Amino acid sequence: MDLKQLTAHTYHLRAGSNAGLLLDGKRALLVDTGLDRDAARRILKHVAALQVELAAVLITHAHADHFGGAAELKRRTGAPVLAPAFEAAVVENPALEPVYLFAGAQPPAELEDKFILAQPCAVDGLLQPGRQELHGFPVEIIPAPGHAHNQVMVAAPQEGVCFAADAFFPPEVLDKYGVPFYVEIDQTLATLASLPALPYGLYVQGHGDAYDRGGLEQVLDYNITRIEAIREQVHTALATPCDDSQALQRVADAMGLRIQRPAIYYLTRTTIHACLNSLRRAGRAELSLEENRLLWRAV
Repeated sequence: MDLKQLTAHTYHLRAGSNAGLLLDGKRALLVDTGLDRDAARRILKHVAALQVELAAVLITHAHADHFGGAAELKRRTGAPVLAPAFEAAVVENPALEPVYLFAGAQPPAELEDKFILAQPCAVDGLLQPGRQELHGFPVEIIPAPGHAHNQVMVAAPQEGVCFAADAFFPPEVLDKYGVPFYVEIDQTLATLASLPALPYGLYVQGHGDAYDRGGLEQVLDYNITRIEAIREQVHTALATPCDDSQALQRVADAMGLRIQRPAIYYLTRTTIHACLNSLRRAGRAELSLEENRLLWRAV
């Protein structure tokens, strides 16, 4: 995990899953925690090197790679942990993530590794949208749903920096995974469309480098184009009525994807479901029960 200073009082902790620090004198606000205890320990080494103490830990959304280190950080520092409503329930009960991926049933072992099932952590307060002061730090909490149900971004207005979580992905991440994880397509597109109007000069996302305003528009367009292309592939897959598993297979084949792990299959299936729901709301897909099969078809 590399420490990169962004402004006089903000830092980017760069790793597979990033974190952010906002400093005020001898105190620091941490945004996200990385995947696990090891990530938490690396964060604490950087905190010690900066000679600050954690005032609080803010969780942008309840995916394991963003809150998996929270319990260790809380155990070692006593810092309160805050998260948005809905996401907080998963931070405290991480089993909810593999459970909802497996349609509510007890999930198989393949959905219970640390990349999906994090360590639980008690949440001390809920993050509410708007400009406010949290533990002495002026911040803006900005809703950014789509990748997660109630994801938020955390901005430092005085620094001109927005910690954007997974509101968007760098092109290399989109290219690597082909079909990234989304729970709501229309909300994701709305979040992406809202970013250019925000008054911040630097956007620090969860899986890559920070973007200034000059580079932001291009990467947002890349995200929008990819999401719309995935949705169109799903619509094409419905030309012949099929169930959701067949739709996933047709999309993966068309995009040249080879899914190697059950966990990736279930994550990809969630995005396919999100596309199906988006298409249905737009009047471009319909579903019906036929001979005990739930079939989707293009309209």
